[in-house]
Amino acid sequence: MPPDLIQQLRDIHEPAAPGFWPLSISWWVLFSVVSVLLIGGVVWILWRNYRLAPYKRIRSMARDLTEQRESGAIDGLTYASGINLLFKELLVDVESRTESTTAFGTTWQDLLADRFNEQAFISGPGACLGNARFVGSSFSDEGLSGVVHNTLLRVKPSKEIVNA
Repeated sequence: MPPDLIQQLRDIHEPAAPGFWPLSISWWVLFSVVSVLLIGGVVWILWRNYRLAPYKRIRSMARDLTEQRESGAIDGLTYASGINLLFKELLVDVESRTESTTAFGTTWQDLLADRFNEQAFISGPGACLGNARFVGSSFSDEGLSGVVHNTLLRVKPSKEIVNA
């Protein structure tokens, strides 16, 4: 071939590198997985906060009642009645334990002892939540704040509630 024809040929050029777009399928799969995980995490956090909100409210109210009792703003009978209402709200309204709706006296104390695994409701300071509040002058709430600290101030959903 004559040299002038070879000179007319273009130099060899490499093809252009592939661009970023369109994305390969692996990127779409990765974005999908990350999106599902983020959405699932947000939904789980919202559901958990919704489920735990009544327990936080009851703990807060129990803390307020205990502070009022310790400061002398309320008497022992008012304190015990308020705490008893919180226990009743927890078992009846929050945890939907139907046997708790009509329970009173020793039956109520047994339910509390079973729910919290705390024998102080039967033979201890928590026994004042039974019929002792209605006897009159023999009422004493001594030690009840300790029982409240071990139960209501640490209350979380029971395992039966979580598995239901």
